[in-house]
Amino acid sequence: MKKACLEKDISELGLNEKVRKILEQKNLNQIKDIWNLKRQDLKKLGLNDSEIHQIIVKLQLFGIDLNKKIY
Repeated sequence: MKKACLEKDISELGLNEKVRKILEQKNLNQIKDIWNLKRQDLKKLGLNDSEIHQIIVKLQLFGIDLNKKIY
């Protein structure tokens, strides 16, 4: 079940519009695209700490985390 969520669009995460637009501009359109990244990679995209934290929390609600972790 959890691996199936990786194929979903990032809009499923419910991120705020600014964060979603930044990710989409970098062609990060599926959850798996974000799941493969590290916190430092997200900082390089121009996201601040609170925006990165938002992504981490939303991923955790799906039972996954940055750095390819599945719970």
